[in-house]
Amino acid sequence: MKEKEELDAQEEYKKKLAFLTAAYVEYLDDDYLFHQMFEDDKEGKDLSMVNEDTQNAFEEYKINFSALCKEFCDIGLEEHDKRINEINLYDIAVNEGKSISENRGRMIVNEVLHKKTDISATIKQLIKKLTGNVDAITLENITKEAHQLSEEFNDIITDAWTKLMSTEVDLHEQIEDINEVFRINMSDMMGSFLTIARGYFSQLRNCEAEYNDTINGLILYYLSGFGDDVKLPRHLLNLCEDKDMLNYNLNNSHERHLQIIDAREDTMINRVKNWLEEYSEQLIKYERERNNQQVLEISHFADFQQQDFSQLLQQLNLNTDDTEVILALDE
Repeated sequence: MKEKEELDAQEEYKKKLAFLTAAYVEYLDDDYLFHQMFEDDKEGKDLSMVNEDTQNAFEEYKINFSALCKEFCDIGLEEHDKRINEINLYDIAVNEGKSISENRGRMIVNEVLHKKTDISATIKQLIKKLTGNVDAITLENITKEAHQLSEEFNDIITDAWTKLMSTEVDLHEQIEDINEVFRINMSDMMGSFLTIARGYFSQLRNCEAEYNDTINGLILYYLSGFGDDVKLPRHLLNLCEDKDMLNYNLNNSHERHLQIIDAREDTMINRVKNWLEEYSEQLIKYERERNNQQVLEISHFADFQQQDFSQLLQQLNLNTDDTEVILALDE
């Protein structure tokens, strides 16, 4: 039972971390970043433990720093929801355009197949008339009617190809416009989010600077209480024996903390920018591939219908010239 609870807790943690990571605020919902600053900072931890005043200052710093992280995390999740909503609106717009285009295309194709069925039935009737002995006049009439039907079907295919291509061009241009609007909207949203992020990271740096100044003042005051006849505790000799040593250790600790804050900010900014660029490029690539595939399918449909009809005409032993149709389809 306990093992299952632990597994469930781990699974829940993974889901939460994945959710926060998608919003670019992973590990900012608690005091992880704060502890990360002091993880490899022995001098910083020791300085915070000099006396009760420094310990209190450290705890207050931890509370304020973590509160800023949590506040920013909540805002980050709200901004993430806005982006998800924008993506959903994009999907709705694109899918609606595709649905309209598909319905139009289906109507055009069905119309072609319906007319093809009628013309094919007429051709088959002509084939039956050729059974047995056929006089020259009948053969001439059948030949003339077959050519008329061939031209009629060629016109049907050419017209259908033109309509299908026009429908696809309209959809392609529509999706390209939607992609551009989406890119602009998402760029604005990401820009707004990064502005907020920079503001909070600036507050975190200010919080660190205030703590550094506070600790410096508290320890200097503490050291001033030691006269010539009172020795500094041994464990503090290499930490803050004099003002220069104190400044050296404090500055090192402060710089280390700032580097961690800056690194977290840079990681977030780079991820946001990379995601926007990659996502926008992926949408463009996907639409280009979709459009190319549709153009190929339309051409394949026209070619197949023409070839299938030509095979039917061959049963009349008539020579049909599809040159004009081919030229029309290539325009």
